Amino acid sequence: MTIKSAIDMLQNALPGLGTGGEAHSAVLTAIRALSRHVPQGEPTAGVQQTQLQDMLRQTMRNALLQRVMAQQGGGQQPMSPSVPMPGA
Repeated sequence: MTIKSAIDMLQNALPGLGTGGEAHSAVLTAIRALSRHVPQGEPTAGVQQTQLQDMLRQTMRNALLQRVMAQQGGGQQPMSPSVPMPGA
C-alpha cells in the first residue's frame, strides 16, 4: 500500500513538472517501474485512512524530535508546546 501511495503522489506531482522536462520523464519512468510491482485495483477506504493516519503520526514524531534536538543543541529553555499533540 505504501508503494501505491507513492505512485499516487508521483502522479499528482506530474502536472507541476512541465511536460517533456527531465524531471517529468524521470517521474514517468519511476511510475512505470513501480506500477509493475503493485497489485491492480483500488485500495479500500479503510486502508487509505489508516495509511494517512500513520503518515500523520510519523510527521508529528519527526517534528517533535526536531524541536527537541534543536533545543538541546541551542541551549534553549524547556519546550512549551505551541502545537497540541494529537489526542490532547
